[in-house]
Parts: sequence; structure tokens; C-alpha cells
Amino acid sequence: MFTNLVTIVVVPRERFSHSERSLANIYEHTTCPFKLIYVSAGAPAPIQRHLERESQERGFQLIRAPHYLSPNKARNLGIHEIDTKYVVFLDNDALVMSGWLEALVQCAEETGAWVVGPLYFIGEFERQIVHMAGGVVHTKEQEGKRILYEEQYHFNTPLADVRVPLRRQTCGHLEFHCMLVRTDVFERLGPLDEGLLSVHEHIDFCLTVRNAGGSVYLEPKAVTTYVPPPPCKWWDLPFFMLRWSEDWNLATARHFNEKWGVSSVLHISDKSNSTLEDTIIRFARGHRHLMTGLRVSESDDDRPELPLEQAELMVAMFQSVDRDCFDLTLTTDGESVIQSASGLSPQALLERLPRMLQEAEEKDLNVTVRPLSQERPHEPALVRVDDLDSEKLRNVQPYAFLTLETQPQRYQCWLAVDKGNWRSAATLRRLAAPWEGASSNSSARLAGSKNVSQKYRHLDGSSHRVRLVEACTGLLNTIGQLESKGVLPYLGHSLIY
Repeated sequence: MFTNLVTIVVVPRERFSHSERSLANIYEHTTCPFKLIYVSAGAPAPIQRHLERESQERGFQLIRAPHYLSPNKARNLGIHEIDTKYVVFLDNDALVMSGWLEALVQCAEETGAWVVGPLYFIGEFERQIVHMAGGVVHTKEQEGKRILYEEQYHFNTPLADVRVPLRRQTCGHLEFHCMLVRTDVFERLGPLDEGLLSVHEHIDFCLTVRNAGGSVYLEPKAVTTYVPPPPCKWWDLPFFMLRWSEDWNLATARHFNEKWGVSSVLHISDKSNSTLEDTIIRFARGHRHLMTGLRVSESDDDRPELPLEQAELMVAMFQSVDRDCFDLTLTTDGESVIQSASGLSPQALLERLPRMLQEAEEKDLNVTVRPLSQERPHEPALVRVDDLDSEKLRNVQPYAFLTLETQPQRYQCWLAVDKGNWRSAATLRRLAAPWEGASSNSSARLAGSKNVSQKYRHLDGSSHRVRLVEACTGLLNTIGQLESKGVLPYLGHSLIY
């Protein structure tokens, strides 16, 4: 039954550490024949090696891209390769229950639906927590603005508390955790909108389908779940922070709102009076902070070793404390600028890093980065403390979200400090060196790159390499905390970003 009808396209959602389990689960619990296309964009080396082995053994198509991709862009790569009647999009953190694919296809065959989705759980199946059972969107005029409201039926409700029978029915939208689509829909409507980098892509697609006369169905006989973090691996952080970056989120919301002629998208449960900022933007900001507290240390068995790994992790650390705009520079030993790029987004920075690091290696150059303030209300101050010896490091490091060894046995700590009140702001101004007076030192050496200064050369003539010693995502301090712990004296003549 349903032979050669379906291609499953798996794409990265927000991390990679769940990929092995998810892939094994698909093959274990899917009895309906299917083809599989796996898009591994930016997968870390251990995951990429596993996917390559599995692709050879199981015979599925593996598409590798050199950079991290937004989910819609990754899905479009898969769409180009499909030759079956249906495609099922699955995120790489999704799990399925036996019979799921048969139920989705049967619903599509019997109803003529363009799009079919399952009953979505969240977390492990055993918890039986409904993430959504379909949803609806509607618009409302509010304070002279057109607002789109989103509702997910039975959102985050224990299945035992769902009092109405779940049945096959049409609905307003589904989610891309798992979604079956007639392949010819893309011939009619074109590819998925790649202007939607991080959010709203499911609403956009379902609205487009319904506006074109297609139907969207919930089929609760099909059951899937997705498992959000934590836990995670350190190599999940660069993509996770990019996926939920303020840059991607704001660009996506603006694109969606302009496309659909609305001022904002709010969840039906959002009782705030604000019509200026999407609920999903606040969600994404909070979701990014799910990683807070993940610690990476040089003493870990599994730690970033390669220069590019350390550089990407350093960028992710800045994003974890709400910095997502950067300057990137190549300089000589004498600090002469060879190449520079200003105001880079996280995506642009990550795409430039491999080339920059390679050129620096070949030409014996420094690579420096500077995180830029966007002056957003929630943004903490970043305090950079340089030239710490081992004794001073022990006092400062517990409060740093990032620690680097920039010179042999000399360390640099980065602290994120809440500047939300006048006392904090005044204290920071008093302790830190003025920005203008420190312009020559305002860019920091990039983790993983070389410090090409002649005075730090090793005996064999090689350069000292800037080493990421420790990182702790999202670690935020208050002036009161630092004062009570006796840390403030170590912040004198530091730099504030």
C-alpha cells in the first residue's frame, strides 16, 4: 500500500545533537515505504560522519551544504529532488509513532488535502503533552492596526485533560515539525518563502495554501513529537544561536508582516497591550535563553579543538548575551588592517570565518572581532577584562561567560552585566576605560586564531594560538553581585561594549 508515494525530507530545526536518535526512530517506526532525503546543512563533524555512514547503509540521499541554513532554505533543497506524489517534512529533533505515515497518506488520499499534519506532542512520548492539534489564525483591527492572532488547539495540554474527541478535520495551520504536502503544490505555488528565516513559516505556507483553494487537515491517528533542548552539546550552540538570533527573528517578522499586511502576529493567549512586537519575537528571545548555563571547559573530554570550532563558539557566546552585530578584521603584527568588514550579522560573520581564518593562517595575520551594541532595552553591558594572570583569573572567571588565553599564561574574561538601573550604569562608567581612549584595543582576538606577535612566538617559531578556556552561555551578572563577591576591583580599566 502507498508504494513509492512519499519522500521524507529531514532538515535541521535548531540543533544537531538529536539527529542520530531521530533518524533511527524514523526507520524503526515507519513501515510504509518511503524515500528519504536528509539535508545536513552545517552539521558538526561527528553528526556528519554518522549521517554519511547511515546514508551508505540505508541508501538515502544526503545533501550537505557548507553553511548553516534556515529551515525553509533547507526544505527547498529537498523539494528540488522529489519525484513522489507526497513529501513529508520532518525536523531533525522529531520522533514518530508506528502507523504515523500511513495515517497521513490515507488522510490525503481520502480527502484530497493539500497539507496534512499529525497530532503533535512535545517532549518524550511518555509525557503525553499535546503541543498542538491543528490551529487557526484570524485577523482583528486593534488600535487602528491589523493584528494576526494565532491559536494552537490544546496547546501544551496533557492528553488526559483533552475533553473533546480528537478527529480528522480541517484546520487553519499546522507546523513543520511534521507536515505532509502534495508535491504538486510547489508547482502551483512555488518554493517555500526563504525570507522567513526563523519563525512564521508554517503560518505563511498554510495561509498560502488555503488562499489558493487548498485544504489543510489534522489527522490525529498520526502521532509525532519533538524534543526541545536542553540538554545539548557545545557544537549545537552556533546554529541554535543563529536560528533564534535577533537578526533572523526581526527580519522574519518584518518580512511576514509586510507580506500579509499586518502590524504584528500575536498568540491568542497574549494579553499584553503591545501591538508593536510579535509574540513570537518575545518567544524566540526567551527560547534562545534556554541554553543559559551550558558550560564548556577545556577540561571536558568533548571540547572544541579546531580553530573554526572555537571561533564559532565564541560568536555563539556573544549571541547568548544578546549581541548579534560584529566587526571582523585581519591585521598584521603591527596592527595594520589588511581586511575588515563592519556591522556583520551572525550569519554573515559565520560565513566569512572559514575564509578569514584560512587567510590568517597562510599569511600569518591576526583575526579580531568586536561585538557591537544595538542599544536594545534588554541588552546587557559587556565588560572585557584583559591581561589576567592565573591568580586574578580564579577570582573573575566564575562570573565570565567567556574566557580566553590570549597570550601564554595571560587571560581575557568577558562578563555580561545588567545595566538596567542608573546605579549599574554609573558604576560601569566609573570602572571602565573610556571607549574613545581604547580604540586601538577595542577589537578582541578571535578564539582559535593566532596571536602573531613576535614576542609570543614559540621556540619552533610558531605563533601562540588564542585558546578558548571556558564558556558559559547567557551568564548574566548584576553590579550588586559583583560587588558582594569582591569582583569589582578587577574590572578597573576594562572595556565596555
